[in-house]
Amino acid sequence: MLMPDVTDILDDPEVGGGVTFTVTRNKSVRNRGGYKKTPEKYTATGNIQPQDMNNQSSTAEDLLNESIVIYSTFLFQAGSNTGASIVEADVVSYNGLSWRVTRVDNWHDWGFSRAYATRIMDVKT
Repeated sequence: MLMPDVTDILDDPEVGGGVTFTVTRNKSVRNRGGYKKTPEKYTATGNIQPQDMNNQSSTAEDLLNESIVIYSTFLFQAGSNTGASIVEADVVSYNGLSWRVTRVDNWHDWGFSRAYATRIMDVKT
């Protein structure tokens, strides 16, 4: 891990850290001409903040989207497709709302990742 070690800040409640949330990762594996979907649930902690509106790429259609930024030692996924398997973008459940991860910055050398997520409307968690 590179210096300085910032991972303690992620779980420090004095600076907004230590927030517990659930991550659902759906993986689909090719199975006899179709796909078998397997959800995996993880519990993680970190720091969740609203995303700065100046950093959002926006069109007229999504001006009302709510977005958050999550800093955590958990390594998020924004989705992948290898042909044999598909991993959907992670869905973060926090404070009774669901958020789909749209972008991940992997800062593994510093021991954390940063995920950008957009609220999923009309989904109960």
